[in-house]
Amino acid sequence: ERIDYLEQLLGDSADKHAKELQDLKEAHAKFMAAHGKQAKDVDALKALHQHHATMGERLDYLETLLGDSADKHAQELEALKAAHAKHTDAFAKHASDVGAMAAHHATVAERLEYVEKLLGDSADKHAQ
Repeated sequence: ERIDYLEQLLGDSADKHAKELQDLKEAHAKFMAAHGKQAKDVDALKALHQHHATMGERLDYLETLLGDSADKHAQELEALKAAHAKHTDAFAKHASDVGAMAAHHATVAERLEYVEKLLGDSADKHAQ
């Protein structure tokens, strides 16, 4: 009886240990599968990272783009300012020329009066 009891006790223990060992093997297999998937994901991320520009490279590229554009705009702005100044000077000269011409030209009323005096005839004489 005692031996049967010990065998039963040891048998239960051996069965428990076998089941626990099987559970551990299954858990280990799941862990290894998950670890393998994560390792593949990490490798894929590393590959993407190698093809991806760093933040510094991206910033340098943008600064180059914007810098070139800013330089071009500054040159164009200076050219426009110079052209505007040239047109302003030409307009001022034209305005003074027109003013000088207007000073030398008589008005229509003045010209008519001159012609009437020259002919000795006026609208006032005809009215009488």
